[in-house]
Parts: sequence; C-alpha cells; structure tokens
Amino acid sequence: MSELMKIQENLRQTARKLLADGEASLVIGYAPGSEVSRVVPAFISREDEVDRLVWNPLCINNLAKYLLDYRHEPGKVAVVVKGCDSRAIIRLLQDNQISREKVIILGIPCPGLINPDLVAARLDPGAQITVAAVSEQDFSLQTGEGTFTFARDEALLKKCRDCEQHTPVIADFMLGEEIPPNDPGDPFVAVKTLEELPVEERSAYWDKQFSRCLRCYACRNVCPACTCRECVFDQAEPCWVAKANNLSENTAFHLIRAFHVAGRCVDCGECDRVCPVNIPLSLLNRKILKDIKDLFNVPTPGTSLEELPPLGAFTNSDPDEFM
Repeated sequence: MSELMKIQENLRQTARKLLADGEASLVIGYAPGSEVSRVVPAFISREDEVDRLVWNPLCINNLAKYLLDYRHEPGKVAVVVKGCDSRAIIRLLQDNQISREKVIILGIPCPGLINPDLVAARLDPGAQITVAAVSEQDFSLQTGEGTFTFARDEALLKKCRDCEQHTPVIADFMLGEEIPPNDPGDPFVAVKTLEELPVEERSAYWDKQFSRCLRCYACRNVCPACTCRECVFDQAEPCWVAKANNLSENTAFHLIRAFHVAGRCVDCGECDRVCPVNIPLSLLNRKILKDIKDLFNVPTPGTSLEELPPLGAFTNSDPDEFM
C-alpha cells in the first residue's frame, strides 16, 4: 500500500472514531468531485459517510476558512490540513476568528500536488481514482482503465514548487510520516524579475492582468486573511471602490485588498486557484511578502503561533526611518 493510501485509511479511521466518540460533530475533508480531476470539500457528520473521504495528489483546496461557517455551532469541528493550509489555521487563530478549543486539526504531510489540468487532459472524466502514489520522480493514479503516470517535474502544481512546509506546523493528529522541509530555492524569482522591468512595463503588465478581472470576489472569499464582518468592498458609504467593472476600479480593488492582507497573507495560493481568468494574484501578494520579510526579517505569516503579524504588533526593533 502506498503512503498516500495509508494516510487515507488513517484519515478515515480517525474521522470515524472522532464522530463515534462524540469528540467532533463534523469532519471537513476531501471527497471525489464530478470529474476525475476534481476533488471537492466534504462535510462528514455521520460515521456511514466516512468512507467518502479521500487523500490523493488532487486534494488542493485549503479547507481552513470553512471553519468560520461553524464557529458558532455547538461541538467541535475536525479539519484536514496540509502544510500550507496549517498556516491559514494559525492566521485564523491569531485573528481570533476561531477558538482553538473548538477545532481538531488533522494534519497530513504533503509531498506535493498534481496539476489537475494535466489529469483532465489524459483521464476519462467519469473515471474514479482507486489508488494514488507519489515518488520523487512521478505521480501515479490508478483507475478502472489502468495506471497513469505523470512526471513530477512537469506535473507538480505551481505553488508546490516553492513549498516551505510539507508537514503541518500545527496539528492534533498527524496522519502520516513527517516530511522534512526542503530548500525550494528563492521563492521570489518571479517577483524580482518583474521588479527589474521599467515602470512603464510593470504598469502595462498589471493593466493587462487587472483589465481581465470580473470582480467576482472569489479571491477575497477564499482568502483566510479576509475575515472582516463587513468588507470594505461591500460598503455603500463610504464608497471606496465603485461597482463598475473597469481598469481603474479593478486596480483599486486588487491594490486595496493586497494591502489589507499585507503581513497576514500565508502564501497558500488559493487566490490563484480560484481566479476564473487566471490573474497571478499570488505574484502581487508575494511582492508585499518579500518586502515585509526584507524589512522585518520574519518568516511567512502563519509559520508560528507565537510569531505575531509584523504589521499587527510593535517592537522596539521595528524600522523607523519614516519617523
């Protein structure tokens, strides 16, 4: 049995026990979607539903923000988190959005995820993945039609190429063997490349991106750092950003949102995943993340529960050149 299948079985056993013992009233995990390349969030409240839970290289969604929907419900909620997702848990805890006593964290060490577009291009949409495995060389997915192999170098999801933590930084149950951190190299190569362009070219680049924005707010809705009771973009008075969809208003929306999550963005990549027009929003957020790391010499937000957001705390060593 592959390591992924062992984790899947461990997940099901743990979820079943939590529900049976009444320790959790709900388990948030992953289940197969409508197509073979899609894995969707699953909300399991009964023992007979537990076998719907899966763990494979298509479990991309960050499930942490769903906790906000259940924070006022009775009982505890168990949630499955990968390394990058676990930083979002810490983000929510530090922002006092969830109570630690009401959350059971099911940590899964993640060796990296596969690009679902490549899976969709090769596998029958109606197929079901029965066995999954990951090695240093490839991803392997088995269905009723056979075993399909994808070279890791080509198929590894973009955000996983710069992974900081394969193993969750916070967990109540660790469902697999810990994976030591690796050196992904400089995560800000793309940011630095853009920084080196002349101002006119940088402006043209972002104009091209923001002009395609639909203002669907999917990036805001999925972001674990966007948790205001009333979002500034939903306010009628004062009107910070008009509802009109044009380059000026779109640019204002994205820049305001980027500054609102500055120092709090956990670099989970969800904004990129959900954008229907593929705007590289993580590139914008990583630019600010790079500057904050340079200024304050801090780790990626959410890495440690004790490390407060640099723009949400004060120390005597903070830069004060502006004073």
